[in-house]
Amino acid sequence: MFLIAGVQPKTRRVDENPQRCPVCGLMQAYTTRVDHYLSLFFIPLIRVKRGEPFLLCEHCERSMQTAFEPAPSPPLDGTERVCVACRKRFDRSFKYCPHCGQRA
Repeated sequence: MFLIAGVQPKTRRVDENPQRCPVCGLMQAYTTRVDHYLSLFFIPLIRVKRGEPFLLCEHCERSMQTAFEPAPSPPLDGTERVCVACRKRFDRSFKYCPHCGQRA
C-alpha cells in the first residue's frame, strides 16, 4: 500500500466584480489569492497557508498589488494623445491605441 500526499497551490478568485487592469486597461482584473492545501491523492483537503490578495488580469495575465497606482505621465505635446484605457501615449493620427487596441 502507498500514499500520495503533498502541499499544492490553488488559485482562488476572492471577488467576482471585475476591475480595470492598470496595464492593459480592460475590465478583466479580479482580486485573487493563492492558497496552499494539504492534498491526498491530488485532492486538496486542508488549507495550510492563506495567500495575500492581489489583482490578476485574465487578458494580459499580469498580476499586481491591489494598491497599484500608475505613474503620472509627463505633459503632452500637440502630436500625441493618451489612451483612456491603458494611459500610454501614441501618435494622434492612430484610430486605435497600438498598446491595448482601445478605440481612440
